[in-house]
Amino acid sequence: MAIHHINLAAIDLNLLVVFDALMTEQHVTRAADKLGLSQPATSNALARLRSVFNDALFVRTSTGMQPTPKAQALAEPIQHVLLQIQATLNSSSEFDPQTSDQIFTIGTTDYGEFILLPNLMAQLQTIAPHVRIQVWAAERPQLIKLLDDGQLDLALGVFPDCASWQAKQVLFQEQFVGVARKNHPMLTEPITLASYLAVHHLLVSTHQGDLFGWIDQVLAQQNLKRQVTIAVPHFLVVPSILAQTDLVATLAKRVAQVCTEMLNLQVFPLPFEAGGFEMSLLWHRKNADDLAHQWFRQTAIKLLT
Repeated sequence: MAIHHINLAAIDLNLLVVFDALMTEQHVTRAADKLGLSQPATSNALARLRSVFNDALFVRTSTGMQPTPKAQALAEPIQHVLLQIQATLNSSSEFDPQTSDQIFTIGTTDYGEFILLPNLMAQLQTIAPHVRIQVWAAERPQLIKLLDDGQLDLALGVFPDCASWQAKQVLFQEQFVGVARKNHPMLTEPITLASYLAVHHLLVSTHQGDLFGWIDQVLAQQNLKRQVTIAVPHFLVVPSILAQTDLVATLAKRVAQVCTEMLNLQVFPLPFEAGGFEMSLLWHRKNADDLAHQWFRQTAIKLLT
């Protein structure tokens, strides 16, 4: 079999950009829209890519353009090359937060939104009034993928392990506390394990409909069980429910503090050891020397430590 050698001089960098868009969208029209090109121009670029790589690369199917094995093998290396080029170009630019209108993208959970965004936006109004923020709500596996794909500047969450291309800053250790409305009957006396288990509980669960969470696992290890009456997927509704009922919630301490600021609620210590978790900020190492990224992540770190 003849070996196909590629002449680098024949490769236009824009072709690699088109390849990356086609790999992401797997549809010529959507890729063209993403790049701001016409469909004929994108089709022409695909024809040139096929010539350069001596492969069909993308095969039309009923659901879109299916990448060939060759395209799949090229996808990650090409994406990393493009990200590195972008980072190099960005790092050579000056950054002034007072005048910049740059868009930064954060990926996090509902919990991360609660503890970071209010303080971050208040800070940015003063020090970077034109900077804009996009937030992606996702759980850990998707956050890692979005970061790897270059769609996030920062990921905020629980990241026990870190890949070689990732940089991580540990922010704090979080603990759990109980929250209930002020004047809740349970709060008239010292909280005991028996009184905690006797009341009805609200659970915030990312697994929708799941009435068994981390605290329930901790209790189950001691052959104990609490009464979970409702499971909700987001923190937003929690303060209102607690304020109007005798339900009790066990929340991360920083979220609990925000809830008590919103409505007439009270935090109480748990009558058992519930453990905790480590919150970290994650970013792609390609952004390590980018001046804008340095400023943004340092701003976030200061607010969270």
